[in-house]
Order: sequence, then structure tokens, then C-alpha cells
Amino acid sequence: MKSLIRGLACLWFALTPMVLAQSRPAGPQPARPSVRFHHVHYLVSDPGAALGPAVEKLGGTRALLPGVGIGVRLGREYVLFDRFDGEVSASQPARPQGSNAPAEALAWLETQGVGVESPVIAVPPAEALPADAAFDHLAFAASDLGVVLKRMKDKPVSVTDNVARFRLPSGSILEIVRDTDRPDAYWCPMHPDVRRPDRAKCPRCGMVLVPIPPARLGDYQMDVVLMPRATGGVSGLTLTIRDPAWGKVVPSFEDVHERPLHLFIVSRDLETFAHVHPERQKNGAFAIRHDLPPGTYGVMADFLPSNGPSQFLQRVVVTPGYAGSPFVTPTLTAGPTEAVTNGLTISLDAREVRPRRPSTLRFHVTDAATKQPVRDLEPFLGAAGHLLIVSPDLTTAFHAHPDGGLTNGPDVTFDPTFPTEGLYKMWVQFQRKGQVITSSFVVSVR
Repeated sequence: MKSLIRGLACLWFALTPMVLAQSRPAGPQPARPSVRFHHVHYLVSDPGAALGPAVEKLGGTRALLPGVGIGVRLGREYVLFDRFDGEVSASQPARPQGSNAPAEALAWLETQGVGVESPVIAVPPAEALPADAAFDHLAFAASDLGVVLKRMKDKPVSVTDNVARFRLPSGSILEIVRDTDRPDAYWCPMHPDVRRPDRAKCPRCGMVLVPIPPARLGDYQMDVVLMPRATGGVSGLTLTIRDPAWGKVVPSFEDVHERPLHLFIVSRDLETFAHVHPERQKNGAFAIRHDLPPGTYGVMADFLPSNGPSQFLQRVVVTPGYAGSPFVTPTLTAGPTEAVTNGLTISLDAREVRPRRPSTLRFHVTDAATKQPVRDLEPFLGAAGHLLIVSPDLTTAFHAHPDGGLTNGPDVTFDPTFPTEGLYKMWVQFQRKGQVITSSFVVSVR
């Protein structure tokens, strides 16, 4: 009898792992997204007046969360205030005070397949709030808002870049916000002041943010080798980008506006302009076939090394066969403000240009034949347009993209910062019907 029992027990333990294995879903299971409690939101008659006493009673610090609200910060959580819609009435303070809101919120998130880092939700006591405070909603923070929203079963009633609002079965509102307490990890290569903790698009130029690199000392170096022709001039260029620390060839680059490197070539007399894109070679250098007659040229490379900050390097080269002086600076005259190129009339409004601060350059594009506004501009290298600006002596140059992201026209606006007063020449580029249109202008910055 004992032998039979032992045999059945052994059979049970032998089969149990097989049964459990068969009961598990096949394949790797996606990680369950989670959120953390972020803030409780109240409606008051005067948010500004409510803030001071609330800070004193709750013992926190004043907080302003762009796109979310103002209130009191208590560690990683907030008590926020907003104004009543319309006039304050006796019925508005009678709104639910949120006593059941935490339990309902936690239960609802569970049904959505979303975990909560801590199930403890602290709602401040009534005596710590303004007398007319009415509970409005609870909010939770997600480190990756997009991932959480994809896993939710219910659809939000409204969504912005930073906030998604859901209606619970009771009719109350629950918010999920993009976490505001994480360190910035991404920035815009063209606008380094635009930073976020997660990957997104720059609200100024529409570029996808890239990882913020570690701090580096020193400057990147660019070696330029000419491909001479027997008859004078060159047939192309080879560029080698070297690391500032060791002088070694930079191993990898990020694509910025669809290319790892944008190369601008401008003649000393400012009459020749090219925006080209050399190809990466096996040895790590960039090479391009591009004919240049004898002369002096400014060579400007715009690129983003992986694990490094955005770079704009300039070199002056003299091609074989040139007998003139490489130091002659052309004389510029401001205007005109309208140019006709490839069937397009491009008008420039530079009235808001000032030195040492963001200026406005507004281009208006019309059809030269019909005089009608052009509304079918196409993205050119991931942007509505590209703009290169240089000083007469080629010592100052910068590459800009439109403010506000993509547009089909007729107006395209740039916001460059001119470092000093003086005259500058610029080349603006658009694309229409697969053709790149380039026009040049001279502006006076005063």
C-alpha cells in the first residue's frame, strides 16, 4: 500500500510541471505597463489666492506644471488647483470630495491591465484646502504615455501630447499625464534648449529628438582632402571627422533631416552655392563627386555624432589653379526682397530681424505665372525648407530650419539668431513637384 502511495506521489510530481507548462500562454508575455499616482485636482474660485494658504498648511512648495496646472508639490506628488467654469455658485462646492475616487481609480486601472506603483493614494484633508474647494479628478503619471495608452482597453475622451483624460463608470474623470519628474534624456539637434525625458518631436522644427550626449571637452576636427583635376579645380571632396578626445575617426553618426551629414559649399564671392550630401566610405570618411572650378570656397559640414553634440564645422579651401587672393571679401547690398526661381516667386519679409536674439524671416511663395499662393510645397529632407546664412567674410555661417514644423505653404517662417549687426547673405531651399528650388537674398541686420 505504501509503495502504491509513493508511486502515485511520484507520478503527480512528475506530471505537475507538464500540466503547469501546458497551462501557461505560449511565447513571451508583454510587460504590464504601470503608472504612479501623480496629483489630485481641485476646482476653486481663485487658484492664485488658494495657493499660498495651501502651501503653508500642506507643507510643500509651489509648483507650475505646463499644460497641467498650478498647486503644491509634496515630494513626487501634487495638489493642483484650477478655476471653476463660469461663476461660483452654492452648488459647485457640493461636488463630490473624492472620498471614493482612489478606490474607483485603482479598480478601473486594474480592469485596463495597468499596474500602479503604489496603491496608497493620499487625498489631503478638507481643513488643508480652501473652503470652496471641490474635488475634480485624480491623475496618474506614466513614464511612457504612448505605451500605456496602447494597452488601455477604454478610449480616452481627450488626448494631448502630455495628458489623456478618461471617463470612469461613475462619470468622474481620471487623467494619465506624461511624467514630469524624470530627467531630460533627449534634445533637439537644432534647438538644444528643447529637451524632454522621452523621445518626441521638437515643437519648433518638428525634428525627432535624439539622446543627449555626455559632456565632451574639446572640438571635433574635420579634415578636407581635395580631388584635383589636371585642368584645374577639383572633381570632389573627402571629409574625415575626428573625435575631440583622441583624434580618431568618429565611428557613427545620427541621421538628421534624413542624412548623416549635410555639406554646404559657398564660393568666396558668394555667387556659388551647393547643398550636397557626401556618402560614408568603408574607412569612415565621407566622399562626394562635385566639380568646383579654381577658386576659394567655404566648406561647411552639419552633422550629429552618435554620443556627441550637434556640430557645424567650417573650413576654407583653395582649389588648384586659382591665382587670385583668398582673402578678398565681396561687397554686399541689402535687397531685393523678391526672387523668381523655377516658376515660383519667393518674397522675403525681414522686418523683424534684430541681432543677438531670435529673429523672424518669413518667406511667402506664389506661382510666378498665376500669382496665386502655392500650397503644394513638399518636405525637403524632412523639413518645410532649409536656410543657410553666411557673413560676407564666411567666418559666420549657420544652417536653420522652419519654425513650426512641416507646412505646404504659402508661408514658411524661420527664427535664426544673428550674432552681430551687419549684412548677411542667405540661401533658402524649398521642394515642389520633386524639384528643389533655391533662392538667395541679402538682409541687413541692425
